[in-house]
Amino acid sequence: MEGTFNIQSLFKRIANDDQRAFQLFFDYTYMRLYRYVSYFLMDKESYEDVLSDIYLYLWQNRKKLPTIKDYENYLFVCVRNSALKYKSEGEKYQKIRLEDADISGLMERTTPEQEVLNEELRTVLELTINLLPQRCRLIFFMVREECMTYKEVARILSISEKTVHAQMCIAIKRIGVAIQEYYNK
Repeated sequence: MEGTFNIQSLFKRIANDDQRAFQLFFDYTYMRLYRYVSYFLMDKESYEDVLSDIYLYLWQNRKKLPTIKDYENYLFVCVRNSALKYKSEGEKYQKIRLEDADISGLMERTTPEQEVLNEELRTVLELTINLLPQRCRLIFFMVREECMTYKEVARILSISEKTVHAQMCIAIKRIGVAIQEYYNK
């Protein structure tokens, strides 16, 4: 999430009660955290509740922000923990929606027949991804959708890089089998 401005200087401004700096931080991080929380929870209202709580917490504890060295890891852990807490109070895991993923390389849109086939393939892939075990689905989402490295995923989820690799292998193998079965039907 690191961008063109320095997060540490932004955190110092926020710690000094600069609401504009907090708004910049919010605008800079919100959509990525929104996509991440959408993995865990079922509806937009839940996403917004969790993220609102996190940003409220950050504002209330703004004096501590300059001490955060790896803010990206910190935010992802906050979102994960808050979402899991919210989920434990009755929510179920959100299914990954392939319409959010770019799979255009797998599909060509040339004819109406091809568009129907492409939609069928999209449905098959979405079903395959959603049938992955929860942890495997989460790791797949973080690596493929959020473009995180295995090391970053391992750190955020408190697991080894080998576990991340193994889960990605499972996901890719199952998706590959689904694609092969689709084209062989």
